[in-house]
Amino acid sequence: MSCGGRKEVIAQEVLVFDSSTFIEEAGLTSRGASALKHYLYQRGTQLVVPQTVKNECERNLADRAIGKKKQVEESLVWLGRFCGRVSGWTPPSDETIEAQARALSTAGHLGAVVLPETDALRKRAKVRDQTERPPSHRRSSLSDCIIWEHCLELLAEHDLVFVARDEDYRGHRECGLHPQLQREADSVGKGRSLTFHPSMKSLLAELRSEINPIPKETIFTFIYDAIFAKVQELQSNSGCHPMAAGKVEQTLLTTDQAEVIEVRLDVEDTWVGADGAEAMAFRLSGSCHYRLADSQLSDLKPSRVSLLTTQLDGSVRAIQGSYVSAGAIYISSGARPVEPEQVTLD
Repeated sequence: MSCGGRKEVIAQEVLVFDSSTFIEEAGLTSRGASALKHYLYQRGTQLVVPQTVKNECERNLADRAIGKKKQVEESLVWLGRFCGRVSGWTPPSDETIEAQARALSTAGHLGAVVLPETDALRKRAKVRDQTERPPSHRRSSLSDCIIWEHCLELLAEHDLVFVARDEDYRGHRECGLHPQLQREADSVGKGRSLTFHPSMKSLLAELRSEINPIPKETIFTFIYDAIFAKVQELQSNSGCHPMAAGKVEQTLLTTDQAEVIEVRLDVEDTWVGADGAEAMAFRLSGSCHYRLADSQLSDLKPSRVSLLTTQLDGSVRAIQGSYVSAGAIYISSGARPVEPEQVTLD
């Protein structure tokens, strides 16, 4: 398939993400999407990015990063007033941030091809949106309709893997593709296959390693050591301490390095008070690396660390110090990297 003089889609199988999945997995990845790279390499699949997805990703990343920069600047002004002066950080310019967002949104690090919109495709998408056909059957979404029209065009010549967390692509109370969209795909892609995944976890399940799961005790020891300062803060704010005996869900994925496994973690634990009467729920999500040679875990990147308590009225409150990551954007300014701020849970 030709892309208007740009790099062509030549693989038999292509991969398409909806906007939210693309932003998280390609635009905001903290590891260069190692697992996704391996998926593409192993299967000989080509990632294709509809222009509308690229544009949305570019806007989203730039807005987030500029917003974070402003938050840092405002915090430094406050600290300057409090301490008399604050120095040591020069913020990147908006132009630098926008250039970085533009580069990430093309997913060049994943060998992606950006698909431009033709007038005919956009016209079909507008009709789909106006007549409330899926994926615009729940709410108007021209962007989603454009993405689906790209999928139909691709199916004429390629096998397609489509990953969309957006429920507008699904049927009522279903995890699979909306029946009407499935019928359209079947009629267009005769002799071609369409595989739909509602999440990255579903997609990457095919790459799970045959390596034995890492012992739960090892993971608890590792994560609590890795976030020792955060554990101390949560203990101080809650009066509770971890039991390190909860539930661990782990997905082992190969990386670009044969001796290193990426481990995606979802951890649940119970924290109790000194008298054992009070109990709180600890949650951690994130990823780390596991070296096969020495069975060592390293490089924990938590996207969520929260300690939750249930109030008398049944409501759940996060203990001060809990956070979720706003996205793994890393902007270099001088010799010291500036990492994204964490968002406190109310």
